[in-house]
Amino acid sequence: MAGERRSVLRRALQILDTCKDAAAGLSLSEISRRSGVPLTTTHRIVHELHEWGALERDDSGDYRIGLRLWEVAALAPRSVGLQRIALPFMQDLFETTHRGVHLAVREQHEVVFVERFVSPETAGERPRVGGRAPMHATAVGLVLLAFAPPDLQEEVVSGPLESYTSRTYASERELRQVLAEVRRSGYAISDRQINPDYASVAAPIYDPGNTVVAALSLIVPYTESHGQNLAYLVQATARGISRALGATPRQTRPYASSDMRKRG
Repeated sequence: MAGERRSVLRRALQILDTCKDAAAGLSLSEISRRSGVPLTTTHRIVHELHEWGALERDDSGDYRIGLRLWEVAALAPRSVGLQRIALPFMQDLFETTHRGVHLAVREQHEVVFVERFVSPETAGERPRVGGRAPMHATAVGLVLLAFAPPDLQEEVVSGPLESYTSRTYASERELRQVLAEVRRSGYAISDRQINPDYASVAAPIYDPGNTVVAALSLIVPYTESHGQNLAYLVQATARGISRALGATPRQTRPYASSDMRKRG
């Protein structure tokens, strides 16, 4: 009986995961096909998820993630206080630069974006809140990986490094050098490593124990300058958030002696 309950739960999570990754709504047959859950089982589970509010149904009959699920997720201890404190700082950075500002935390070997501040015309662009990204190919990921526990660093650095563009860090040796530079300079730059049109600059956010708990990033078109001046702005904002969280972050130099764009 316990095994059967676990099986149902596992399938429900598969369905939610499938709907989460869909940009638009999905029909029952599409959910079944993408999740690998039999159609009759999909129908039953989706009906229950819809009744609870984890899924919503639009006028065409397609399903998408429901507001109830977001309400529950918003209570996660790692994000709720962080979001509330960080948002005014993020807004200030956005109004200064008029570019997208994103807040991310580490979840196992990926980063999860928990807040962002963007203009209405770019609100539909990625990364979206709740979206995930690889650690080795994003500026927030490089920051979180650089300050992650050593065993996790080794797992990521020595594991397969997927290339998303021709500029993605794909060799263990190069990635180790970049992470050492991030720890030294206090910021990271990802130059068209996951999206050929954009670069991002990120800096660490510390908790009261001076542990890196999040990363803040600014995303700009790659044609714009994304070196030390933007890094300084992002670092200053991240330090403000850290202080508001109760941290006394270690003093890091506002600039690295070399521009990381040369490695990007």
